[in-house]
Amino acid sequence: MRISSLLVALVASFLPSTLCGQAIIAANSGLTNSTSVIDFGANVLPNFTAVSTQFPGITVTHASYFTTGVSNNLVGGFLTNDFSGVPNTLRIQFASPITACSFVYHQISTSAPSSMRAIFNGVTMDSFSGTWNQSQPNNYFGFTNTILDTLEIDFVSDFNFDTLAIVDPAAARCDLHIGSGLNPQDFSCATLPVLGTTWQGVIAGNINTILTFLAYAPGGLATPTPLFGGELLIQTSPSPIAFAGFGTYSMSIPSGTGWIGTVLTFQGFRVDSIGGTPTFVPLNAYDLVFGN
Repeated sequence: MRISSLLVALVASFLPSTLCGQAIIAANSGLTNSTSVIDFGANVLPNFTAVSTQFPGITVTHASYFTTGVSNNLVGGFLTNDFSGVPNTLRIQFASPITACSFVYHQISTSAPSSMRAIFNGVTMDSFSGTWNQSQPNNYFGFTNTILDTLEIDFVSDFNFDTLAIVDPAAARCDLHIGSGLNPQDFSCATLPVLGTTWQGVIAGNINTILTFLAYAPGGLATPTPLFGGELLIQTSPSPIAFAGFGTYSMSIPSGTGWIGTVLTFQGFRVDSIGGTPTFVPLNAYDLVFGN
């Protein structure tokens, strides 16, 4: 059974269609949930070596390498100006889109503001500017809850840049939930909810199966509660939306990047004829997490 158009319309009424960015500006610390950090090591390259692709996952423009000790959140190696001329823009391109980043930034000259931009596919998703100094301790900057493949910083005269923490978009996945284990695990993900593809879910029947249901729960998971000899695993407020069918269900996953990380919760159900009597059988549940 295909449930895509109705489901996406229903989901859109509960979820934002785009991510709501929030910048990190002159903070005392960076991301706490990063999936990776590039700290530029120490003595990895000779001082003043032009930096481009020496660090996996990023391509750097308009920067050179330098190693120091510890200096106001700079630790070991960091990026600085390569003095290659205007435009004075540090550009860091990521090998794949990310959803957040933070970094240590020293503004050397205070004669004009620095401007920072999060860019995706050539479009500025978020930006800010300000005048800071080299000695202030609150020198963490960045972008969160957005999508970007390029970070740009318009600097004045010179800069120091270190400790680039990033968050990669969550990989598409199906997270299984079985409650206390009373329910048969007969609902499965045949495919993952990858952006721009068609997800397929399967409810396994038997010779006594009359009908199957897939219930979408806008409220997500709930504490398991007894139901028809099994357990209800999903919230009942807002009311779940049931899709009746027999076995296979499919849903078109939106391709827009604003859907990355979206979580949809489903529980499977079956009606079996037991002793000639239709019997409701709760099954396991899944959180579908949209991703790449």
